[in-house]
Amino acid sequence: MNLYEFQGREILNSFSIKVPNGIVASTPEESVKAAKKILKKTKKKSLIIKAQIHAGGRGKSGGIQIAKSLEEVYEKSKNILGKYLITPQTSKKGKLVRQVLISEDVYSYISPQEYYISIFLNRDIEKNMIVFSKKGGMDIEEVSRNHPDKIYTEEIDPGLGIQFFQIRRIGFLLEIIKISDLNNFRNFVISLYKAYLDCDALLLEINPLIKTFDNQIIAVDTKIVLDDNALFRHKKYYDEMRDQKKEDPIEIKAFEAKLNFLKLKGNIGCMVNGAGLAMATMDMIQCCGGNPANFLDIGGDADKNRVEKAFRIILNDKSVKAILINIFGGIVRCDTVAEGIMNSYHTDDDIDIKKKIPVVIRLQGTNEILAKKIIKTSKLPIYYVDTLEKAEGKIKEILKKI
Repeated sequence: MNLYEFQGREILNSFSIKVPNGIVASTPEESVKAAKKILKKTKKKSLIIKAQIHAGGRGKSGGIQIAKSLEEVYEKSKNILGKYLITPQTSKKGKLVRQVLISEDVYSYISPQEYYISIFLNRDIEKNMIVFSKKGGMDIEEVSRNHPDKIYTEEIDPGLGIQFFQIRRIGFLLEIIKISDLNNFRNFVISLYKAYLDCDALLLEINPLIKTFDNQIIAVDTKIVLDDNALFRHKKYYDEMRDQKKEDPIEIKAFEAKLNFLKLKGNIGCMVNGAGLAMATMDMIQCCGGNPANFLDIGGDADKNRVEKAFRIILNDKSVKAILINIFGGIVRCDTVAEGIMNSYHTDDDIDIKKKIPVVIRLQGTNEILAKKIIKTSKLPIYYVDTLEKAEGKIKEILKKI
């Protein structure tokens, strides 16, 4: 789950990491009210207006602007809100800006050095990785491409946690600390690593990180991506920080039904149990000349209701022209899958349209004979096959007609 910058700031602040004062706004009028509060609190003369989208590269795309008066706050927030912001990390259409963050300008009186630091899990070595550079800011991507020697890494053993010598190495390579303020930097890194672990983040990135003239370390901009599989431990994050307007409605329904689902750009829907079998099924669709419309794993403990919801999700996908169901019945009985599929045809207002979508189904394993009987007596456009070879042949036949 992606978080907006202002949400990431809230998390960092809860772990005693200093962030700039900021208030989120949805209209130009709200932006002005927020600006008045921040100016009164900070006594500074300028503010930063930051578009809130789930993508980086905002600075070079006009999504981050300086305002030196309340009039500029109004005009510049008005120019950003309601517009599609295109950055190197968005599609050609861009992302709609619904909110802006009115933020304290921490650069008002100083021109501090900008640093970069991020934490993520390196699955190849099964360790957490801290990536950092003393060349942070808007050009960090160019630094990584053209000057990889200026990007440093530190591997953290999850069992041992971050060690003091590693913190000291990070600080000295960044040239951000001296012996006199080592404790301040150590507290920052320990808090940052704790935040990363405690909120079950896949990525915690700060760019830029700055150090002020009075040795304060401030996380100016942050990006946090939470692990969806751990959201059951963070009900507050899920309830308060998830923006469903930015998500595919189909994927939301799948998540609520506890399905492993990912929308793809093809036209052949597939429903499978087991991730390995799902990948093999998708490969088979490609070999037949088609393209998978989704990845959908109903799981090993699926019941009739979950199967019904899963199949209905595929039926309601307008891009789907045919469906392949490939189930190996072990713990999940084949007749349970068959009943769930039948039920899904009787709970939709547009069922006459859905009945025109051809379905190829292969069920093997527990109660497959009973499942076959249920399918064949349904009088629906479902083609029951016994082998993957026959399933492949039927998919090829269907593809020639669509």
